Amino acid sequence: MASRSLTSVPNGEKLSSRPKYRSGAKRWASFARQLFRGTREGSAWERPALLLLLLTNTGLYFTNIGINGWANSFYSAAVQSGTMNWKAFFFGSSDWGNAITVDKPPLSLWIMGASARLFGLSPTSILIPQAVMGVTTTLLIYVIVRRNFSAVTALVAATTFFTTPIITLLSRYNNPDPLMLLLMVAATYFVIRAVESGNCIPFAFAGALLGLAFMTKQLQALLNVPALGVAFMVSATCVWTKKLRAYTCGAVSLVLLGGLWTAAVELIPPNSRPFVGGSTNNSAVELTLAYNGLGRLFPTQKDPTVGLIPEAFKSAESDAGFLRLLNGNFSQEIGWLLVVGLFSCVWLLLAWRGVANTPARRATAVISLVWFLTAYIMLSFMGDGIHTYYTATLAPPMALMIGMGLESILAMKSRILGRILASCSVLIGSLVEWALLSGVEGWHAAFISASLVLGLVGAALLAIRPPAKWINVVACACAAGGLIAGPVATSVYTTSVAHQGSNPVSGPLTKSSTSISRFLANVEAKGAGWSYDLGFGFDPSPALTALTRDTSSCDWGAATYPSQSAAKLQLASSKAVLPLGGFNGTDPAPTLEQFQLLVQEGRICLLVWHQDHLDLPGRSSDLLEISRWVKSRFSSTLIDGATVYDLKAQQKAYR
Repeated sequence: MASRSLTSVPNGEKLSSRPKYRSGAKRWASFARQLFRGTREGSAWERPALLLLLLTNTGLYFTNIGINGWANSFYSAAVQSGTMNWKAFFFGSSDWGNAITVDKPPLSLWIMGASARLFGLSPTSILIPQAVMGVTTTLLIYVIVRRNFSAVTALVAATTFFTTPIITLLSRYNNPDPLMLLLMVAATYFVIRAVESGNCIPFAFAGALLGLAFMTKQLQALLNVPALGVAFMVSATCVWTKKLRAYTCGAVSLVLLGGLWTAAVELIPPNSRPFVGGSTNNSAVELTLAYNGLGRLFPTQKDPTVGLIPEAFKSAESDAGFLRLLNGNFSQEIGWLLVVGLFSCVWLLLAWRGVANTPARRATAVISLVWFLTAYIMLSFMGDGIHTYYTATLAPPMALMIGMGLESILAMKSRILGRILASCSVLIGSLVEWALLSGVEGWHAAFISASLVLGLVGAALLAIRPPAKWINVVACACAAGGLIAGPVATSVYTTSVAHQGSNPVSGPLTKSSTSISRFLANVEAKGAGWSYDLGFGFDPSPALTALTRDTSSCDWGAATYPSQSAAKLQLASSKAVLPLGGFNGTDPAPTLEQFQLLVQEGRICLLVWHQDHLDLPGRSSDLLEISRWVKSRFSSTLIDGATVYDLKAQQKAYR
């Protein structure tokens, strides 16, 4: 009997789609298996470990995310403005009357603003994109390392990153840093891809991502450019002409995307756009090069308000130096594993031949080393305009560098040198952690001692050749537990308390009487005064909020200063509030003539007066002139401690 053809169908029936259905089911099953178990090349435990890490990271960043409220009201008010007016959305205006912008480019505001437009304006809709960016960056750190190194190294690097307290804080805050870090790390991934392929297209993608990072926080976003450039130069195996073509593509992409918003602002006539906040001459170029550039690294003049800080909170004229990041101001943010990162640089150089033995591995090692040292030196020696949250720029390269350090030790694990290096790293790291925990209030002595004992036990066991494999496992577990206890505890604590204002700090109060955290806690507890208004913003009473809200005939319900106070009143009243003088009250906007015209046209209803701020040295002459003019022309009313001038009711007298 003739065999039936595989394609024949009895009774003229149509071919069944069932085989295709089974094929699709198999594909989905394969996808699910790869998702939860990983590829066949990887260990069975690797993918579950990664998923557990990401789940833990997500829980840390998302749990209780609304506790921070509007977080940095300065940026939240700008997001609010973007939901009210597309012009304000594009320029990143503080108010939807479009008087002045915030002092950063608006890319991060666009993302938070898109979320607020989609889900409604609320603290949660603003902060959730930040947490998503934080978790995504963690995954990218893992992918970058795992691409050419072991799963253990990749998991350690990712864990180091997401448990760094300043990263935990900012991933639940509305500062632009999470987006900037995500783009910088993504650019790193594409440079490594460019080294692997010898193709200029991934390098162009890297340049484009850095351009977007520049549109997020300007020159700070280019901190890893030297590392990326050097890594491609020494690692790519393509000919020099192809390297030059890749550099050209990357540079063009960076300049085009990075300069797009700046060029648009410069080309639009000043009378058709808001004043560029942070600049002195209404220029986005000056904002880039001065306020957000060299002015941060090499301030030409000292902030006069520094002289008003009580002597009890001054420790020295400057804390710049190699140990700056380990002092009471910065150690809780980034210092926990900083020494381990520095030692990892040495371990990497000692094991260079074994670690950087392929172009892609060499590129990863060079990027980690150069980026880490560049960020460390910059943060250690930059001017006194540094904020504690700037330390976030060190977290990605530190995580990568610790991963490279671990890979270096693993490459030498069969030699006594490898065991000694591992033991020394854990020992010194544990001692540093013990010192940092001891310098902070609130931690129980038993917890501090337990973390130290774990680290010391791990260091001791790592120093000897284990007679059994399980001893090595115990040694690694003790070492990891001892080293990570401090940053994990600090990160968890950070998620349990509310943070607000311009300069959030992670962790409990330090015992140092001169630390930034102690000073800010004292200012916040006082709840008033010039330092509170600058750092947190004046808290409007219900009566003042209602009065501002009931100004439907005006474009701006009120004008006030500084920007944090204006932002809080705007968020509370849902009425545009004009921030006179920009963030610090030092910007020359608006001028007296411009303000007089706005009042004459009936576009501003109220002015909320803050005498403490006017008494500060270095305030804008325009702000002082406006204040004197209002005081001479209009009468005031005291509303729950706030002096308010009604500019609308008395316009006839003005005219």
